[in-house]
This record gives sequence, C-alpha cells and structure tokens, in this order.
Amino acid sequence: MTEGGLDRRTSFWPRTRVRRPADGVALALVAGALVLLVLVAVQAPRVPVAGADLADTALGGLPGTVLSIANGVASLAVLAVLGVVLLDALRRRRFAVTSAVLACALALGSGGAAEWLLGRQDLLGTAEDAAVTPIAAAVGLLVGADLQRRPRWTAPARVVLGAALLCALALGSLTLLSGAVALLAGTAAGLLVRVLVGVVPARPDEGRLRAVLAAAGLRVDELCPLSHPAESLRYAATSPGGALEVAVVDPDRRGVSLARRGVSLVRLRSSVVGRPALTLRGQLEREALCAGIARAADVPAPTVLTLLSAGPALLSVARPLAGTPLAEADGEVPGVLRAAFAALRRVHRAGVAHGAVSPQSVVLLPDGRVGFTRWRSAQPAASELQRELDVVALLVTAAAHAGVGAAVTAFRDGYGPGAPAEARLAALAQPLVLPPPLREAVRRTSVVGELRTALAGPSGATPVAAPRLERVRPRTIVTVLAATVAAYVLASQLSEVSLASTLSGARWHWLAVAVLGSAVTYVGAALALQAFVPVDLPLGRTTLVQVATAFVTLVTPPTVGHIGVGIRYLQRAGVPLATAAASVAVSQVVTVVVTVVVLLVCSWVSGVSASRPTLLPSGEVLLVLVVATAVLVVVGLLPPTRRLLHRRVEPLLRQTLPQLLTALTQPRRLGTAVLGTLLLNGGYVLALDASLRAFSASLSLPTLVVVYLAASTIGSAAPTPGGLGAVEAALVGALTATGVPVTAALTAVLAFRTATFWLPAPFGWLAFMVLQRRQQI
Repeated sequence: MTEGGLDRRTSFWPRTRVRRPADGVALALVAGALVLLVLVAVQAPRVPVAGADLADTALGGLPGTVLSIANGVASLAVLAVLGVVLLDALRRRRFAVTSAVLACALALGSGGAAEWLLGRQDLLGTAEDAAVTPIAAAVGLLVGADLQRRPRWTAPARVVLGAALLCALALGSLTLLSGAVALLAGTAAGLLVRVLVGVVPARPDEGRLRAVLAAAGLRVDELCPLSHPAESLRYAATSPGGALEVAVVDPDRRGVSLARRGVSLVRLRSSVVGRPALTLRGQLEREALCAGIARAADVPAPTVLTLLSAGPALLSVARPLAGTPLAEADGEVPGVLRAAFAALRRVHRAGVAHGAVSPQSVVLLPDGRVGFTRWRSAQPAASELQRELDVVALLVTAAAHAGVGAAVTAFRDGYGPGAPAEARLAALAQPLVLPPPLREAVRRTSVVGELRTALAGPSGATPVAAPRLERVRPRTIVTVLAATVAAYVLASQLSEVSLASTLSGARWHWLAVAVLGSAVTYVGAALALQAFVPVDLPLGRTTLVQVATAFVTLVTPPTVGHIGVGIRYLQRAGVPLATAAASVAVSQVVTVVVTVVVLLVCSWVSGVSASRPTLLPSGEVLLVLVVATAVLVVVGLLPPTRRLLHRRVEPLLRQTLPQLLTALTQPRRLGTAVLGTLLLNGGYVLALDASLRAFSASLSLPTLVVVYLAASTIGSAAPTPGGLGAVEAALVGALTATGVPVTAALTAVLAFRTATFWLPAPFGWLAFMVLQRRQQI
C-alpha cells in the first residue's frame, strides 16, 4: 500500500481532504427544512398539534409493556450500531472518527436548543424525558462518519434509528414535529462538519490506478497529471503499446458536472444543448460512442480502449491524438483551417455535433490531417441547429487564430456543399452559445462582432433573425418578479378599496378624454422623429409607426423597443443605418432636454425655489422628486451602469453631436421637435388629469406635470416592459403624497395605464402587422 493510502486510512487528521459540492447542497436543503419546521411550530402551533393527535391515534393503542421492551431493544441496537461504526472507522478510516465526534458534539448542542425552543411551545411530547437530543446526536454521528464510504452499515443504521423513532413516538417522548426536528438537526450537524473540515478523498491514488489498469491488461510505466476539469482527473500514461490518456471521474466532485449540465439545460433551450447525460457513466459512454462514429467517418479522434471502475470512481482509458492543438500551432494556416472545416463537415454528415469546438480541441496531426478531441459534450443524432453552432464555434476559433478574413475564406472553401447560410451563421454568432473555453478566450476582443459583420456581407444587410436560444432570459425573470411585486402591492391596496362603488361613480366622459390624450402622444412622438430625418416622411405613416411601438413595449423595457422600431422604419425609408441611428438618438436627446426644462419650470411654478423650499404646503411632492433623482443617481453610480454608459453612450454621442449642432442652426426643425415633445408629454398629462377627474379628484397643472414626469422617469429606469410595476407604484405614491385620496389615486392610475399602455397594445399589433406586410419596418 502506498504512503498516501496509509495516510488516508490511519490518520485522525489527514492533510489531503476535499469538500463535496453535494454536501453543501444537502446542507442548504436540510437547513431550509429545519427553519421551516421551527417557523411552523412558532407561528402555526395548531399544525403540530394535529400531527401529534394523528400519531397518538395510530400508535397510542399498543400495550405499554410491549412498548417499553421494544424501546429498550431499539436503544441497545442504536448503541451497538454506533459502536460498530466507530470501531470500523477506527480500524480503516480514522478521520471518520474525528468528524463523527465533532458532528455528535454539534448535534448535542443543536438538539438541546431545539428542545428548549419546542419546550417553550409545549410541542415536545408527554413523557418526562424528551428524545430530541439523543436522536439528533445519533444521527449527527452517523452522518459525520460519512457512511457513503461504508455502505454495509447504512441499512442497519436506518433500521435501528427508525425503530427508535417509532418507539419514542408511541411512548410520547417525541411528537411528529420534534422527531422531524431531531432528524434534521442531526443531519445538518453532520453535513456542516463535512463541509467545514472536508472528507477523505475517494478518488484512487496512483497505486490503485496502476493495479486496476494492470488487471485490465494495460500496464503503464508512468502517470503524469494533466490539467483537468473540476469533476475529473486526467493523466498522461506511457505503456509498451504507446501513449495513453487516463480520465478518472472523481466521485467527490461528480455534483459539479451535474450542476453545470443542469444550469445549461435551464438557461438554454434543449435544441441547443441536446439531451445531456444524467450520469457520469452515461457521459463517458456517449463520449466513446461519438468518438467512434467520428473515426468511422474518417475523422481523427481519440480511441477509447476501455471503461473501468475503481471503487466508486470511473476510469476511461483512451489513446490520444498525436498532434498539436490549434492554439499552439503555427505555419501554413489556410490549408489547416480548410482541413478543419472539411473534417467538421464529415462529422456532421455522420449525424454528430461536437459541442465543444475550441482552439484546444482542434488538433493538427503530423500527416496534415485535422482531428478533434474533447468529445464530452458531443451529441449523436444532432439537430441542424447544433451542427450550425459547431460551425460558428469553429469560425470563431479560426478567426481568433488567423483572423476573420482567413476564417471566412476557409469556411467557404473547406465546408463545401450543404454549408449553412452565412446570414444565419451571422445571427447565431453570439457569445452565449460558444463553448466556455472559447467564450473566455474571445471575451475582451472584437472577434465575434467582426465575424458577424463579415458573414453579413459587404452591404451590411441585417442578418436573418436567429432562433431563440435561451430558455429563460434574465430580463424575463426580472419582469416576472417586478410584475409579481407590483401585483401584490396593488392587490393589498385594492383590498382596502371598494372598486364596485368607485367605478359606479366614475365620470365616463373623462375616461374618453384620457384615451384622446393617449392618442395625442403618438402624434407628438412622430413630429419629434420627423424633425431630424434628412428625408421627407409622411406624418400619418410615421404616426402609425409610433402606434406600433405600443405593441413592442409589451415585451421590451421603455425606450428600447421604441428606438429599435424607429431605426428600422428609417432604414426601410432609405436612410442609411448610421444616419438613422443618429436621427433617432438626436430625437431622444432633444426629448430629454425639453422634458427636463418643462420639469424645472413646473417645479418652480409649484413652489420649488430658493425662497420657498416646499413644493406644496405638505412638501411631499418634493420628496418624490428627491427620491426619483436619488434612484437614478444610485443606478448611474453602479459600476455595471457606468461601464454600459461608457460602452454605448460615448460612441452614440460621437455620432449624434454633429447632427445635433446642425439641428440647432435650423429653427424650423428644432421648433418641430420641441412641439412634438410638448405634445408627447402634454398628451400623457392630459390622460392623467382626465383619469383623476373621472374619479372626482384633481391637481393643479404644474403639480400634475411634476408628478407625471417623476413617475415616468422611474419607469424609464425600470428594466420591465413599459415600466410595468414601477410606473404604477411611482404614480400611486406621488398622487397620495400630494393629497389625493388613496381610492381615487389607485383607480385613476389603473385607468391611466389602461388608456396609455394596455388599450393601445392591440392597435399597435395591428399597425405592426400592417407595416411589416408593407415592408415599412
């Protein structure tokens, strides 16, 4: 036995220890369940009492003498199993004794705390001596001893503990609640010790590896560790038959691979990631299968010789490719890249997608051929999308190695007939779907953007829309959370409002005025866009485009969809892309400037000045403005926001500043833009004022303007579609702060959002479809 093996078996505190990810996940789940049970005991004591009555009904009829004898036998059996486990650990795994004792001591403390807390709630049981602490201590010792390494004692331990629990329930020394708390407290103590101090690794040492390989007829002379992923070990081995590569699946880290596959499956659609293997054995088998199919298609790939087991670990023995990875290659580049694309085409024709093409997985062989390694992510019977993503990965790999031009040329010459359309590849060229090593290699470069431009063609035509790759977008999660919070807040407030009586007294003609004000906003937005376009645009069609944005804002944050549709409309009208983007940007800048001026003027008229520091007699509207400003400042000071502004706003300013200066010298255009912005904001203010008057409430015009502009500013900063949730909360808060009753404020805000956000949406969809059919957007 090697020295390392002796150390693992005999030391009470070995130097080599690992922390299993699965233990951390289990600890989090057990701790959450324990906290939930304690909260139930404290907040809803009737639930544990009902459980105790159920247990009494089921077990209370057994004879007391029989129960006493059974309890004594079960207790002795628990002590016997604990003693055997400790003796076995003392002989073979001395560190398990250390962790078991630590876990038992921690479980004694947590069990005592649980007894004290449950005793205060009178939920321990009817017997004088509660069994929470002894049960928790026994469970903690067994979990801390890590019986995964000695499975022969797992079943006896569960049987005797189950018998002891049943006897305690029947005798009244435990209730269902206290028994569950005892089990969870002991389990949490054992897992916490295993997470804090670690466990002895289960992966085989080099001596065990040599023995297993020799038993399979593979004698190795030397094992040299290689770089490896977190869930496995890799060795380069020399043998009389040639070089070998031994991959050892680490049983202590197998949760890492499963977690990664789970995250990928949740984040990306199954059409992208395929059907990942649920077990490491299945993953190794799939890797061997796909590599064999590639070799049958005359593509060099590692030859998997055998799959072996070494205790709980799995071994894969393969004969590697004797070549140079593309990341380390030099010399004749075009021929190599053409050969790489030709080899990838043969793999795809065999129905396999590699799934992890990167500079390290493309290997140049001495005979001039190109092969692939690292088949762990390969998919047999791959879909067309998975094969296209392989092509994108190889294009990015080639572009990072030899330049974008050489990569595109090699693809056109090497992949041959049946190649995916370049416009589709341009749309799929996204960092999201690149293999992690490749994505990391090109993260801070412009390779992906330049490749997308080269594939789109010299005309700069917009590439075709890519299929949806993400299963759940982060923006969707934020939107759902914000909408949930907003719905909860509004529902809690509406619970105090009688909507039936309020709506029955509504002045419906004012609601019609609110809809008219909403319609005016689209004319104002059209005028603001027209003012800075170098071509003549019909006002009616431009207004229809603004109506179409009412549908787009249902799925995009404020302003984002509006800008996108505007740029697309100008492109279809014959305006170059750069000019269209600059025109829309200048329109937005002028809109912001005019809005800020209107806000300052109305604030001054309402009372914000050096001599009168209050906005209204109560001063709450000023607080609303201060809070809105503070929110924007805080968001602007965040490092991600600063980086985003620097990356996107600075280039935009360079493009728009000349056009903005030109607009300032043309009074007619500038006047049109100001008129459009005033109509835009005026329409919204009119809709809000009419919504208030419909429910017998009103505010002065300057105060109403300030309230609306402050709420719309907060809504523009929110990442939800149309500012959903943020606008409603801001408007209700601002209106109630200025003295509007909560009933009128709630119903008016609902009416305002219906007139300006929900009601225009179906008309926006119709306008969007009409404009698309006419190819005007």
